[in-house]
Amino acid sequence: MSARAVIDASGTYRTTNSLGSNGLDPLGFAEVADHVTAALPDVLGVDRSRFTAKHVAVVGAGHSAVNTIINLATLIQTAPATTVTWLVRGASAVRVFTSNDDELAGRASLGAKVQRLVDFGVITVVNNFEIVALAAHGDRVDIIGERDGGTERITADLIVNATGFRPNLQMLREVRLDLDEVVEAPRLLAPLIDPNVHTCGTVEPHGFAELQQPEPNFFLAGMKSYGRAPTFLLATGYEQVRSIVAYLAGDLAAARALELVLPATGVCSTSAAESCCSS
Repeated sequence: MSARAVIDASGTYRTTNSLGSNGLDPLGFAEVADHVTAALPDVLGVDRSRFTAKHVAVVGAGHSAVNTIINLATLIQTAPATTVTWLVRGASAVRVFTSNDDELAGRASLGAKVQRLVDFGVITVVNNFEIVALAAHGDRVDIIGERDGGTERITADLIVNATGFRPNLQMLREVRLDLDEVVEAPRLLAPLIDPNVHTCGTVEPHGFAELQQPEPNFFLAGMKSYGRAPTFLLATGYEQVRSIVAYLAGDLAAARALELVLPATGVCSTSAAESCCSS
């Protein structure tokens, strides 16, 4: 098959960050990999039986973790033997609990929902927990972490890895790319979306010019174009693709006329840079 152009919008959903903050899998990961699932499992649907009556450890401090926790809390209503521990590397899940000024109303409500679950003891939160190793414990798994200067061990049946996403570049090994070394986004786009500087809502409109790669007529778009940055909104992706298609159609005026009004998010700012970059 040949094509005039290719837009890679394959996303990052199934390419999670490591459970360890150093970018490496914790010691012992290979032996217990069957106990680890990627973010946002369908705990109320096809994965329900796997999670029912199990102790689930959700790792991560962002909205993927929170959505999973809320779904698990719903599962607990009909399967009360299900228990949930929320493991957070930092002192708190700051991006979630400081989102009252988020103009995305649905997302803003997540923090309040999960706070109620914590207050009522539906879930247990363990902050400042840095995973360093995993070990088999019968048919369960021990999660070994450093916390407050000591070592702590938590035993669970399943681990949900909600530590954030990154692009899968394996499929592009034979394609010429120009990506930022840190953000892993197209080089011209990276400074516009750097999560240490920008929120979801302060990203400047951008299009084909920032997304095209050295490979002729090859573009990265959608969440994959944001690399490791957790600030992608669907509205941004729609505008990206509109600009690329206009460029390919030869309408440069339309391709360059970028009009995108994003909501104020209030969930990822320079005062919370660590949380933005390492959920």
